[in-house]
Amino acid sequence: MLEVPSLLSFGGEDARKGFTGNLNAAFSFAGINASSSSSSSKSWMYQVFLSFRGEDIRKGFAGHLHAAFSDAGINAFLDDKELRRTEFIKTQLEQAIDGSMISIIVFSKRYADSSWCLDELVKIMECREKLGQKVIPLFYNVDASDVRKQTGSFAQAFEKHEAGICEGKLEKEKVQQWRNALTQAADLCGEDLKNTYNGHEAELIKKIIGEVNKQLHSQYKLDIEHPVGITSRLWDLSDQLDIESGSKDVRMIGIWGMGGIGKTTLAKAIYNKFERSFEGRSFLANVREVIVNQAINGLVGLQEKLLNDILKSKEAIKVGSVDVGITMIQERLHCKRALVIIDDVASIQQVKAIARDRDWFGPGSRIIITTRDQHLLEQIGVDSTYPAEEMDEEEAIELFSWHAFKRDYPNQEYLDLSKRVIHYCQGLPLALEVLGSFLNKRTTSEWESQLERLERSPHETITKILRISFDGLPSHTDRDIFLDISCFFIGMDQDYVTQILDGCGFSATLGIPILIERCLVDVSEENELMMHDLLREMGREIVREKSGRDDPKKFSRLWNREDVTDVLRDESGTEAIEGLALDLQSSDKASFSAATFTNMKKLRLLHFNNVELTGEYNIFPKKLTWLCWHGFPLDSIPDDFPNQPKLVALDLQYSKLKIVWKDCKFLEKLKIINLSHSHCLKESPDLSKLSCLEELILEDCTSLSEVHSSIGDLGRLSVVNLQDCNMLKDLPLNFYNSKSIKTLLLNGCSRFENLADGLGDMISLTTLEAENTAIRQIPSSIVKLKNLEILSVCEVTRSPSTNLLAPSLHGLSSLRELVLEGCSLTEDAIPNDLWSLISLENLDLVDNDFHSLPSLSGLSKLEILSLDGCLNLCAIPDLPTNLKVLEAAGCTGLEKMPDFSEMSNMRELYLSGSYKLTEIPGLDKSLNSMTRIHMESCMNLTANFRKNILQGWTSCGYGGIVLDGDDIPDWFDSVHENNILDFNVPQSVGRNFKGLTLSFVYSSDLDNEIPVVISITDLTQCTVFEAWITDIAEQYDYELGNHYVWQGQLSNDELKLQDGNQVLIQIMPQDNCVKVKKTGVSLVWDKFMNENMTEYDLCGYQRRPSQKAGPSHDISDDSIDLKNDNGITESQHFSELPYLEDCNNDFHKDLSCVISLIDLDLRGNDFHSLILFPSGLSNLQTLCLNDCIHLRAIQDLPTRLKVLKASGCTGLETMPDFSKMSYMRELYLNDSLKLTQIPGLDKSLNSMTRIHMEGCTNLTTDFRKNILQGWSSCGYGGIFLNGIYDIPEWFELVDDVDNQVYFEVPAGRDLKGLTICFFYSSDYPELEDSQGPIRITVKNLTKQTALHARIAFASGQLSNDVLCLQGGDKISILVRPLVDFVRVKKTGVYLEWDKLMKENMRNPDPHLYDLETNRIFSGGVADGAGWSHDASVPTNQSNAVDEPLAVEGCLARLKTHMSSGKESAASLN
Repeated sequence: MLEVPSLLSFGGEDARKGFTGNLNAAFSFAGINASSSSSSSKSWMYQVFLSFRGEDIRKGFAGHLHAAFSDAGINAFLDDKELRRTEFIKTQLEQAIDGSMISIIVFSKRYADSSWCLDELVKIMECREKLGQKVIPLFYNVDASDVRKQTGSFAQAFEKHEAGICEGKLEKEKVQQWRNALTQAADLCGEDLKNTYNGHEAELIKKIIGEVNKQLHSQYKLDIEHPVGITSRLWDLSDQLDIESGSKDVRMIGIWGMGGIGKTTLAKAIYNKFERSFEGRSFLANVREVIVNQAINGLVGLQEKLLNDILKSKEAIKVGSVDVGITMIQERLHCKRALVIIDDVASIQQVKAIARDRDWFGPGSRIIITTRDQHLLEQIGVDSTYPAEEMDEEEAIELFSWHAFKRDYPNQEYLDLSKRVIHYCQGLPLALEVLGSFLNKRTTSEWESQLERLERSPHETITKILRISFDGLPSHTDRDIFLDISCFFIGMDQDYVTQILDGCGFSATLGIPILIERCLVDVSEENELMMHDLLREMGREIVREKSGRDDPKKFSRLWNREDVTDVLRDESGTEAIEGLALDLQSSDKASFSAATFTNMKKLRLLHFNNVELTGEYNIFPKKLTWLCWHGFPLDSIPDDFPNQPKLVALDLQYSKLKIVWKDCKFLEKLKIINLSHSHCLKESPDLSKLSCLEELILEDCTSLSEVHSSIGDLGRLSVVNLQDCNMLKDLPLNFYNSKSIKTLLLNGCSRFENLADGLGDMISLTTLEAENTAIRQIPSSIVKLKNLEILSVCEVTRSPSTNLLAPSLHGLSSLRELVLEGCSLTEDAIPNDLWSLISLENLDLVDNDFHSLPSLSGLSKLEILSLDGCLNLCAIPDLPTNLKVLEAAGCTGLEKMPDFSEMSNMRELYLSGSYKLTEIPGLDKSLNSMTRIHMESCMNLTANFRKNILQGWTSCGYGGIVLDGDDIPDWFDSVHENNILDFNVPQSVGRNFKGLTLSFVYSSDLDNEIPVVISITDLTQCTVFEAWITDIAEQYDYELGNHYVWQGQLSNDELKLQDGNQVLIQIMPQDNCVKVKKTGVSLVWDKFMNENMTEYDLCGYQRRPSQKAGPSHDISDDSIDLKNDNGITESQHFSELPYLEDCNNDFHKDLSCVISLIDLDLRGNDFHSLILFPSGLSNLQTLCLNDCIHLRAIQDLPTRLKVLKASGCTGLETMPDFSKMSYMRELYLNDSLKLTQIPGLDKSLNSMTRIHMEGCTNLTTDFRKNILQGWSSCGYGGIFLNGIYDIPEWFELVDDVDNQVYFEVPAGRDLKGLTICFFYSSDYPELEDSQGPIRITVKNLTKQTALHARIAFASGQLSNDVLCLQGGDKISILVRPLVDFVRVKKTGVYLEWDKLMKENMRNPDPHLYDLETNRIFSGGVADGAGWSHDASVPTNQSNAVDEPLAVEGCLARLKTHMSSGKESAASLN
């Protein structure tokens, strides 16, 4: 029973026997323990105090209510006897009132007759004001207005009281107190028996019980010490829970994830947030642990807790057995709307005993189940599942800091150490809490020692929790699979690993899915097996524990480099070893004796990289299932290499093999051979004895000129990958005899000329890719391939376009995808019977030369048609009605489109740059299915066509319409001149509010796609709704700055706006080069709106709570009063406001009162100084002061500021002290001509990622030197300074005339990374921002790898954790602008030794680093210097090479603050 005081107050004579008795009975029924004012002379603590007049309701309503309270287990005070009122009793009553949480006042007709009741009432109202006591008035057959105004029967009572004043029996002040108390109580939210419940006392009692239960349970929250990241996850779950909609269905929701991920914490948060919405609630914690510790009575105890929690009976409910408990739950809870949380379930039997069926609980109930086993949720049949995810970096830092420092961010002294711990924990809340608590109050030396310890073995407390999932696996083979993956297979293809472990007899086809379901293993989008780092360490720790921690030769699996090296060097291997991996870089090659394997008779898995073995191979292990030996050093497999009857996969990539073997080995179970990147291999191996071979992978074998004829005799071979074998010209004729090959890959075989006529006999072939080859003609026999699904022959060279394809394709009945991009096809070269491809779904004819196409209307399954860049195309013929996507951007000759009136399946239409188009017939009749129309630079569209599609648009969510234009249609309700507007939702009397039509006008200086976020802030409900539904698409006219108008819709089913709500809309492009000029909104009433987000995974909605409601002023006002607007989280773009001139101190104080402000934009204003009181703006993260040309001084800044933008502040002279700015990440001060230094900036460099001070020509030498030498951030960002001083003299390697530097890495020291500096100039003075595409390519000429660092304009340091350079490696560094109007004049490199280098984890681009191997090394060290992504951007032709690099998404228009020809230097680490 809850020990919460509550109080039931009534006028005893009126109500004691009637209403009050009923009420007390009802409380008893509901489990609320109520007492009346006369029940005892003792002083108790109550949950409810019932105030009533006994004569009115003592034996009726009050008695029933009290009984209901009692049954519900609610402790209520009820005076149910006629006691003689004395001062002693009065004192007791006042103590009871003081000690109660809730007071219920039953106003009956004679309530005011009792001075005792009125005194109680005064005391109750005092407790409400002083103690926050909850007061609920009940109007029992009286009108609230009579109580409020003391009219009716209350007037008669007060006539007597007024007479008492005259007689001297009462004081006038007391009577006035009574009147005031009655008025105040009647104004409270209460219940009216006569008017609301039509006299039905039972209904009123039920409502009171529910309300009291809500109030009581709201005071008892499950403990969540630091609820970091909970709010966003609750928002994510809100739609699945659907608690507040009034839904009557019973739902089961599963939350699953690995141990320690935060499932229980999230379940507690759900309980705390929603439990008041239910009649009953129960949180069954740690079910797994309860069952383990109480094997016999554990389930019975859980059933008893469930029943007692929900029913709240006075007497504890006992359950004799699980079967009895099931029956009681069914019978007693089926009418209760309950919230049940079953935490940490391990088996379906546990759920069946507690919540087997939904009908065990009342309508609207919710059952939440947390578990580590996803499959268990599928067995239960939950309605939806929620995968708990790791914390992101910011959440992890905050949670860790609360435990380690008792604050939300690390102390500066511990910042780098903290980030190392964060990296180790990989977002796992359990690890963050355990290590944070352990490290609290410890010195930095102790932190270092603990981190070193963690490198050797994981923390025991963390491992104990994680190991529960491992120990709970159903079989020992599942545990073996987990250990094998944790030691050897992380990052490898799931299907590949499955075949290997199946070959070990582990039934991995079943076992790996079990590991996935138990959250021990994950699978990436690329089908790679992934594992949390702490689970990996746990697995390896289990191997150590099982085998004797300090004796590696007894380990079942060896993966640690030192352990493996010791065992091999000492030749101490034993039969215990089942798996061994030694991965060395080429510079660390090691040699061992083959004899070291003599005793490893159980070795199943062997992975070598750059290892040599000497001696005889006849003693090599004979039971290998997997042999992976990258860099195999011999020119052939030795004759004495033992037969491997169990070998499933042979991986000898990067080998020095010239021939694989002289005589084919008999490898009866071998399924996979991978010899890729074996550059000396001239002929594929004899495969005649490999009857089970399924995959032959010879990618990038650049010397391979012949494929062995035995390949055609293999009955199970399904995959042949010969990509980039550029010496290969053809295949043996018997290759085409294969009836098993399904996939043939010839992409990049630049000399491959002929596919034989026998191709048509390969009846199993499903995929043929021959891109960038010299194929002259596809043989006509291809039409016999009834199973062919994918045919791709893009960019073929030396191929006459007229005979590339056979005249007829009739017969390719299974072909789903046909790709003929860039083949110079004319209309004569396209078969007229394309219509015969009855299964075709995707037809790609991009960049061809035809003027017209044959009819495509017969392609009944075609969904995607790509015609981009077909410059000669004049007309598109009739299209199949099932087409979903038409891409014809850049078709500059296109004049005629087919009739779209029947295109009811069309979703996306891209016609940008089709200048001659005037309209698309019938498009307005197919808009219901459309999600996206792009017609940028279609300048000749008719006004009627534009109007019809804009006004007819119905699609909500992803996409929208984009047209040329610089204005928003005149039928919009509200238009504002920038990217923000606000409005109030009108009353929807007689009409139905469906949603919003939104529009914005923009210009872009970029050619690539840029996402746009539409933010809808409900200032009334304090919520923010963000829609990632559109992007600024690639432009085809290359005229930067053109204006375009976007229009789209958002449904109110998603927005959830209500009448009268104040709404703020912001359009937020995710790049500063996109400028929004105007924003418009139109409210949609009674119109069909078609929500389409379900089909688009890359876009989405996010709803989250905002801070307190924003400002009440009109956004369009010039003068803005911010005083006491403490709930603003983002400024309303306070730019170019004429009255913000010479701001006085009151303005600064007002601004600093906005305590929740996160983003403040004051650009383009006229003030001379700015004072932001740090104590007030404690949450400010971004401050923009760009182009405040009169600004002289910034006096102070909040210490949690992350981004300061003050570019173009040409008068700025004084900056505040930055030594305490430990959160600062980005600083923009371009063209602050008068600045000489920033005090203390060198003390805050550890947090910085980017500093821009181009055009700051008066910086002192010492200041420049301090920040350049103190820089530690790696990756995105860097320092940008005016380049008049040349590259710093302390750089070791400088190329004075070029953009390329060569060096060899010295051996013998620990290289931490590189600091790179380059000196550049630009010809575009009008461009405003120095962000743009610079690519840093670091080529390791020794290892034949290239790391491409995509930088916004320059990159800071490049860490060797990314570069992986080693002593002796020969390195080339190329700094390469991707546009020709930026030129690099000089490049410098400094090698960093033994210095902390901090990889910037807040990388804005997931493709910041791209690693390539081998493919770029055909043209020498200078290849790729003239690379260009697009023909529209000229390259330096003098540096062009035969094989230019092709890296997607890196082209962007540059913007810079430099005047024409002005030079700048960028320091890169």
